[in-house]
Amino acid sequence: MSVVQEEFGMKENDTAMDANNFLETIFMILNSILDYTKDLEEKTPSIFDHYHHSQDSDKSSLSTSYSDSSSGGSDFYCELDKYDIEDFIVLCYKKMGFSLNLLVLSMMYLDKLLANNFILTYTNVHKVFFICMMETQKYYDDINFKNKDYAKLCGITIDELLELELEFMNYMNFNLNIKDEDFLNYKKKLKKLYQSNIMISNKYIENQEVDEDDN
Repeated sequence: MSVVQEEFGMKENDTAMDANNFLETIFMILNSILDYTKDLEEKTPSIFDHYHHSQDSDKSSLSTSYSDSSSGGSDFYCELDKYDIEDFIVLCYKKMGFSLNLLVLSMMYLDKLLANNFILTYTNVHKVFFICMMETQKYYDDINFKNKDYAKLCGITIDELLELELEFMNYMNFNLNIKDEDFLNYKKKLKKLYQSNIMISNKYIENQEVDEDDN
């Protein structure tokens, strides 16, 4: 058993860092990347940019003990154009029974994509991050769903899901293994980024309060 599974535990309580705060950090990173690449969308030669609605009339989807009743329980079905990336990730996080450690691994896969000259844009970010989450779950988690369930959750056909998965694996050189040391270091960096962001936010609030007092 690896450090990822043993020391931290895939279903840990994640008390060291609140899930909402961790998600906010991920959203900050993604939005920074998207702001940087927003003018490059037409230059992205990737099948992730092609959009197709699922033609499957059966809209039942993932149903686990982690399901959120507010999103319709097992009847949750996602149409990508109706959700911003933040809401989409939160819904997938709940429906797939994710832990923070799985999100760390998903971000590491995303980093590998970017390191291989993949351009993340507003057009492809939903599918890209979903595939990162799906492959993380397939490789590292005890919970696994059928491809048809993943396709329904993402709102695409099974054929497109398999096509996207192959594209992803090509970028990964068909190697999803992440060293324990790399995982631990990456998680520490994300925590430091979160803490730095909190310090900046608090400093901004303090300055605003000082300005108001001067007036």
